[in-house]
Amino acid sequence: MASVKNTLIVAMMQVGVIVAGVLAAGICHKMWLSSGMAMPLPVAMLYRHGAMGLCVPLVWGAGTVMLQLRARVSDDIKALVFWLGVLVLIGLVVFCVYADVTPWLNVMWNLSGDGDN
Repeated sequence: MASVKNTLIVAMMQVGVIVAGVLAAGICHKMWLSSGMAMPLPVAMLYRHGAMGLCVPLVWGAGTVMLQLRARVSDDIKALVFWLGVLVLIGLVVFCVYADVTPWLNVMWNLSGDGDN
């Protein structure tokens, strides 16, 4: 299960989640900028520092591939490091969904029609 090919697939999935999260944070930022409200902290972190998140799959992928290519490392350690990367992927998905979806659910909608906030 923990092969170099699977490691690279998981690393690319991590990159895809980060890119999608940053793009969705840009949409949230545009909405908050036009409404004049303060942007929530998770969205602001993802919007401003999301590119730094690309270091996570880079470091994890490089370290895991190096471990996969070493003959003296046991298969249990290789599998453990691979599954830790899958857990990192799940954590990235949860954080990006939380950061990008919850602001849309917590918007105070003004339905009075008078135009005042």
